[in-house]
Amino acid sequence: MKALVSISRCQSYEYREVHEAIRSALSALGGIQHFVQPGMKVLLKPNLLSPSDPDKAITTHPVFVQVVAEIVTEAGGEVWIGDSPGGTGENTPELWLKTGMTRTSEATSARLVPFQAMVWKSLRGKSYLIARPIFEADLLINLPKLKTHTLTLYTGAVKNLFGVIPGTRKREIHLRAPSVREFSSALVDVRELVRPGLTIMDGIVGQEGNGPGANGTPKRYGVVAASTDPVALDVIMAKAMGCPEGGVLHLKEAARRELGVGELHSIKVEGDSRALEFGKVRLPPFSGLLQAAIPEFIAPLFSRLVYVRPKVNSSACTGCGLCAQSCPRQAITPDKPARINYRECVGCLCCAEICPQGAITPLRSPLARIAGIK
Repeated sequence: MKALVSISRCQSYEYREVHEAIRSALSALGGIQHFVQPGMKVLLKPNLLSPSDPDKAITTHPVFVQVVAEIVTEAGGEVWIGDSPGGTGENTPELWLKTGMTRTSEATSARLVPFQAMVWKSLRGKSYLIARPIFEADLLINLPKLKTHTLTLYTGAVKNLFGVIPGTRKREIHLRAPSVREFSSALVDVRELVRPGLTIMDGIVGQEGNGPGANGTPKRYGVVAASTDPVALDVIMAKAMGCPEGGVLHLKEAARRELGVGELHSIKVEGDSRALEFGKVRLPPFSGLLQAAIPEFIAPLFSRLVYVRPKVNSSACTGCGLCAQSCPRQAITPDKPARINYRECVGCLCCAEICPQGAITPLRSPLARIAGIK
């Protein structure tokens, strides 16, 4: 049978419109009753990358999360909301407040669950520390945001699962997986260890350009997507955004491992498919497409010549130091402006993701510019 991705149109975060769109998307999957039974502990995992205003389209919108929480509660589920932001993860109260999750919790009686306690998991010799609530819940509902990503080109359902790794533990993954190819493989490891029963994507207002943080540009996509297969959902959305085939390496790897459907002809789109006509989407200036075409035995040499590194805009930097806290190699000296040691930098762009001012942008190497990496 084909994987099913359900699509509904939604142009604003007006409560009634979001409620109707999410219910419509779920109806093709059998409705929420197909997933939630009375008494179940249901963990909603939105994208809460940083303590950001919802209007910046960095995080899953609080109205979106509220509607899903209410629908789950109506079905008899006990709702938890949890995520771990980029950086140290020590600013959880601020995260709940600025992203609107505090209001959502108060409006729905959903429980806010910080991702602090961890469970050790091993996969093919690699260790991962994953937030304990992921395994304590009876059902995980993934609530990603539709965005571009300067490192992985696209971020959606599969990439959102990286947030189950608490705080600075994310830095350890970036440190041992510095290239796009290696990091994409690590993302798929997390997908293999963490299996959401349902994914509902907030694609109402997402990002284009240098997402997924403050450097991304909000774009109205006007869509809600739902599926039991996060890989298939991402494949459909990445294609709609204009991502080149094979350019999103973690989707290619997930399909290779049979952790989801990666071929378009094996995916059935239900609902308002015309809502996927996004028009031209501005993608980041670098993707993993070229890296995917490079044989692994010359990949280390290639990565030294064709790369993207962070560049600090000195006039925009406020010296907050969050970039230094997020850097896995401790290659950044907090200052005003921050100073980057490029000999130590691995190009993970965590600093660009976490910078609240959008003061860090991708800088392509001369060969990357000559190669016309887009």
